[in-house]
This record gives sequence, C-alpha cells and structure tokens, in this order.
Amino acid sequence: MSDTAKVTAAERRLMATVARRFYIDDVSKVEIAKELGLSRFKIARLLEQAKSTGVVTITLRDAGYVDDVMSAQLSAHMRLREAIVVETLGTDAQVRSQVGAAAATLLTETLHPGDVLGLAWGRTLTAMTEHLTSLPPVSVVQLTGAVGSDLAESPVEVVRKASLSAGGKAHAIFAPLVVEDAATAAALRRQTDVAAAMRLFTQVTVAVVAVGSWDPPISQFREVMSDADRAELAARGVQAEVAGILIDRHGRLVGEDFAERCLSISAQELGRVPRVIAVAAGADKAEAVLAVARSGLLSSLVTDRALAEVVLQEPFDHPAGG
Repeated sequence: MSDTAKVTAAERRLMATVARRFYIDDVSKVEIAKELGLSRFKIARLLEQAKSTGVVTITLRDAGYVDDVMSAQLSAHMRLREAIVVETLGTDAQVRSQVGAAAATLLTETLHPGDVLGLAWGRTLTAMTEHLTSLPPVSVVQLTGAVGSDLAESPVEVVRKASLSAGGKAHAIFAPLVVEDAATAAALRRQTDVAAAMRLFTQVTVAVVAVGSWDPPISQFREVMSDADRAELAARGVQAEVAGILIDRHGRLVGEDFAERCLSISAQELGRVPRVIAVAAGADKAEAVLAVARSGLLSSLVTDRALAEVVLQEPFDHPAGG
C-alpha cells in the first residue's frame, strides 16, 4: 500500500497546515510546534511526509543559472581554460537561448576595449547575439562565409548585431562558405571586402564558434553540402565541424583539400587565436564537442547540463598531436 493510501483525511489536513505555515508563511518548525502543541520532531516528520505523499511538491526554477561545481569539473576533465555549464529547461530553442545568454554574459564580462572578436555562425550564436546588450568597444569580424539562405541566422547578421552592441566596426564576408572549386574560392578571396575581412583573422583575440555534429547529423553546414561532398567527407570519418573546419572523433583535421573551397578561417589561424570559445547545447552534440576539444582548438566551452553530463562520462584523450 502506498504512503498516500495510508494517510487519513485528518492527517492530510494537518500536513497541509504545517506545510503552508513552513513553506509559504516562512514560520520556523519550532514556532509551528508551539502553535499546534506538537514536538518539533513531529513537525519535521509531517513535512517529510507531506513531500513523500505529494501534498507538497517542490519545483526548482533554475533555468539559465550556472552550475559552478559542474563547470569546474568539466573544465578540468576537458583541460580547458574555462567551462560554463548552464541549467536549462524547455524546447530546443529555449535551451539555445539560455546557453546563448550565458555566452553573451561571458563576453560582456571578459572582453576588453581593443579586442578583435571573431564570430562564426549557428543557431546558438544567433541566440547569443539576441542577449548582447553592451560590449566594450571592439572590432567584430566574420570568420566564415554564409551558410544557407536564412538571413536571420546568417553570420553577417550575427556580426552586425554584435557590432551594434560593441559600437565598433563590423567586417563581414558577403560570400558563401563553400563554393564549387578551389579556383572560385581563390577568386573570391581576392575581392576587396572579403580580403579585408580575412586579413583580420590573424588579429582576432577572441573567437566564438558553434559546433556542428555529423554523427548524429546536427549541422547546418552538412545540410547545405552536395550529396557527393557529404558522402565523401563522411567516409573520411568527419565527426564534427567548427567554423567550417572538419574534424574526426580523435581531433584530427579531415578534408584539408575540401577546405581550399571554403571561405573561412583556417585551422592554423584559429589555433593561433588566444581564446576560442565554443557554444553548444544538447546531449546529442557531446561527441562532436569532444572531437573539437581533442583537436586542441578550444580554450573555453559554454554548454548545458545535458551535454556536460555525457562528456563527463567519456574519457578525454590528449588533443590530437599533443
């Protein structure tokens, strides 16, 4: 027989009275005991019984808050300079918004005047820019060409919104991320505006990137590739992508010949950026995040509890080549 079935109506009323006084009226157990002529131990038992029988249910509304303990654990496990793990709740879009807000707070608190902020693209980065209110005066540069046709999630729009918050200059790349061949990519790189933006890659001091997963497939970049390219790169073992850079599960670069067709920061250039912050959410992206971290390209990670819990259960090998 369950605890609920054993409770009489009188006992349930007493539990409700004690719970209301304690949880809602904020009266101490000692005071409640005096009021009802009971011992404080009896009051404690009634409160426990109220929870076990469902008279009292407790909801912790902590979405968006940072779990400092898990953040420290994740940072140590992945050998990162910093990690921020956010409690999240709701739909995928709401989770991205909560993680994006944490990334926006991190930038607001840690960027310095004169920094050059490099931004890639992705739904979580789009969510991040929605929460940017005031950045120090920094220049903002787009790290990749555009992916897809949704202007709301375009890297150009991400850079524009961030630069408005910073009051600095925006350096956009008005060209696609991937083109048909290396010759076309080389010609686009010589275009004045594109060349000016790409020259700034060596000056970026802080880069913020999203992480795309190939297995399972959660990648906007992967979605816009041709079937032939997608099949060939998958056969080479691509696990993840970041700023157009393709990586296998061990953290090794994949498809460096394919990179010649891309308008984006190179792995070598990204590796020289002093601070690279990945922003990713969802347990399904855990293996991709691990792959990118193993490449040695990341220094920081902003994520949610669901992804962090999976990563903490996985062994973290030395970064590729480390």
